[in-house]
Amino acid sequence: MKLTVVIPCKNQSQQLFDNIVKVGLPYFGSLEIDYEFLLVIDGSNEENVSIANERMKEMPSNVRLAEYEAKVGKGHNVKHGFLEAKGEYVMFMDADFATDLHVFDSILPEIDKYDGFIASRHCKGAKILRKQTLIRRFVSAMSRFLIITVNFHFPFKDSQCGYKVFRKDLAQEMARRQITERFAFDVEYLWFCKLNGFRIKEVPCVWNDGEVSTIKNARRVSMDFMKDMKLIKKNKKNYILNAQERQAFGLPTKEEK
Repeated sequence: MKLTVVIPCKNQSQQLFDNIVKVGLPYFGSLEIDYEFLLVIDGSNEENVSIANERMKEMPSNVRLAEYEAKVGKGHNVKHGFLEAKGEYVMFMDADFATDLHVFDSILPEIDKYDGFIASRHCKGAKILRKQTLIRRFVSAMSRFLIITVNFHFPFKDSQCGYKVFRKDLAQEMARRQITERFAFDVEYLWFCKLNGFRIKEVPCVWNDGEVSTIKNARRVSMDFMKDMKLIKKNKKNYILNAQERQAFGLPTKEEK
């Protein structure tokens, strides 16, 4: 198998490349699988684009820098990466490496049994080593309540952890249908999976809050998130696969259920 690890990054280029060299390459190299890193730095300022281009000169061939697009939004960056991925499986993870990479140890033995996996900070067995600030924990708890309990009724404890793995065909289909470019893209992906009956497994992770955040205005981000959730709900019919598409994914049609 081949795995593409997509990492969206905005103005964290130095930290990202340090993490890849010190943590990412040693870990995935130890797994004896074919893998690549695909870095998407859209929306970064000129200084960080320059840093990324310079640091790429020292990277091995399995670290790729996606063609730069001057767009802002984590969701856009993940979509960009998914559509350029070469692996049979596609992962995205945050540039701060807040989620311990070893969660993949529990995913790899079962990778062909599910359509996707999501790391969780809140299910049984998960550990949080360093917590977020009080205000961010409050916003996060409210978001989880609105997403999981009120709006989408997901069977998960954590929809927003920045570490998810999908089959490539599923990842790229979600990206092609994606309408959000900001932080609600996780919700959009999981809503697509739920509506069509894809099998997603939630796995516990060890998580350590990153010291650097690109979020400067939590109130505005929260308002944008709410707007995007409404757009996702309104777009429901456009996420549902038709009979031919379901057959291509190996999903049962209505007649077969």
